[in-house]
Amino acid sequence: MVKFLVKKDFKDVHTGQVYKKGEEQEFTVKRADEVEKNLDGSFLVRKEEEKKEKNKK
Repeated sequence: MVKFLVKKDFKDVHTGQVYKKGEEQEFTVKRADEVEKNLDGSFLVRKEEEKKEKNKK
């Protein structure tokens, strides 16, 4: 499981759970890839990547 930051509200079609902007959630990489494929890449950001982006600035 990997931590992701929710960037936009969305409802998980498999579980019915609603994820709100600003929440940190754990997903498998496979599940996060499914969300990205079904919605788009702007809904979740992997927490590791966010830290790396901040360090580059």
